Amino acid sequence: MKHIPCMITIGNFICGLLAVHSLLFHDIYSAVTFIFVGMFLDFFDGMAARKLNAVSDIGKELDSFADLITFGVAPAMLAYNVALYSIPFIGTLCTLAYGTCGAIRLSRFNVHQSKSPTFIGMPIPLAGICLVILSFMNNSIVLALGTCVLSYLMVSKIKFPHFKRLTVENSEVERCN
Repeated sequence: MKHIPCMITIGNFICGLLAVHSLLFHDIYSAVTFIFVGMFLDFFDGMAARKLNAVSDIGKELDSFADLITFGVAPAMLAYNVALYSIPFIGTLCTLAYGTCGAIRLSRFNVHQSKSPTFIGMPIPLAGICLVILSFMNNSIVLALGTCVLSYLMVSKIKFPHFKRLTVENSEVERCN
């Protein structure tokens, strides 16, 4: 039972890899589907770990690796394949900036914020979903600007609510009442 959360996280990781694989063959819709399935799995891995009392340092690190692929690399490649390729130099820089800022954001979270009641900087799953949505605006300039804004937000000092913790805290309050 204690391995279930890590298996869910590995499912997220596999979804990210399959999204990247799909993009290598220009299968945009499969890539988007894999990113959204990864998001679904990412939502439940931490919840399963807490419910099964299986929270571990390895699980936290594995979750970050999975998130980097599913919400960092795959959405950046998607944005490039959908529109950023039409502005090659700028598009490549935006793609690299997004992936790099995602890695920095996850590293910073692991070292400084994993116990914090709020996120400092936009969480990479939220940024990844925003980038997927922006990718379908069919405007490479807007997508390039959006990619840069999302990159900045991930490494910014702006506080974002931690919805998973709010849900856990509210359910614990309800159990006490």
